[in-house]
Amino acid sequence: MRKKTALVVGIANTGSISAGIARELYTNGYKIIPTYLNEKALPHVKEVTDALGVKKLFPFQVGDEQALCALIDHLRKNGIRLDAFVHGIAFAGEIKKELHEVSWKSFRESTRVSAFSMVEITSKLMEADVLNPGSSILTLSYIGSHLAVEGYNMMGPVKSILEALVRGLASELGGKGIRVNALSPGPVMTRAAAGIKGFENLLRVATEASPLDRTATMEDIGRIACEVIENPAVNAVVYPVDCGASVTMPVGPGEEK
Repeated sequence: MRKKTALVVGIANTGSISAGIARELYTNGYKIIPTYLNEKALPHVKEVTDALGVKKLFPFQVGDEQALCALIDHLRKNGIRLDAFVHGIAFAGEIKKELHEVSWKSFRESTRVSAFSMVEITSKLMEADVLNPGSSILTLSYIGSHLAVEGYNMMGPVKSILEALVRGLASELGGKGIRVNALSPGPVMTRAAAGIKGFENLLRVATEASPLDRTATMEDIGRIACEVIENPAVNAVVYPVDCGASVTMPVGPGEEK
């Protein structure tokens, strides 16, 4: 059986969601092609990829067309075609500001990095014809896309845009056999999450709201990611992975479940 290949953009360190997804894909027989942000990030990314048998990593920052073209040239020259593209990057320079304080420049940059980059990368992959029919594109969202979550501020509207892009791309690419989906995990302690004001309180509230009395682990998220990527019937979906927290209401202080 042909070994499948996944491009994973967004691994920051061993604790990032993209790392958890890459590990699960590798466990299920995928060859992983990872990117890294810069030389400072490279050692932290290699902590993940060394265990996945990765021999070559590719530098990439959103907007660096030369780096993206170099990655795609590598795929074409080596006859490598992708079965999955995992888009796990996000950035919000003014995440600690209230939404009404955020500048247009910052919001625009966050939207490009966190949302529209999925379209930009997909466009280049399609143009180069390195996505296999039946391949899957997967990105990461959050409940703040449609609920006002304290501390999430500017990223709520950005994730809403991302989810709209998922639906649009899924509609356009379905005829080519390419599926586009998103996962929406509950709060997960990552390096990016550490920048959200009051994040520990978000974790507490999500845990209390969950019928399972817990939040999703990296292993939970990785398993669902692999299923969504592999299942040919799943398309244009934003899939919650939050142990049920998003469909219940947290109780007040002193009340029992």
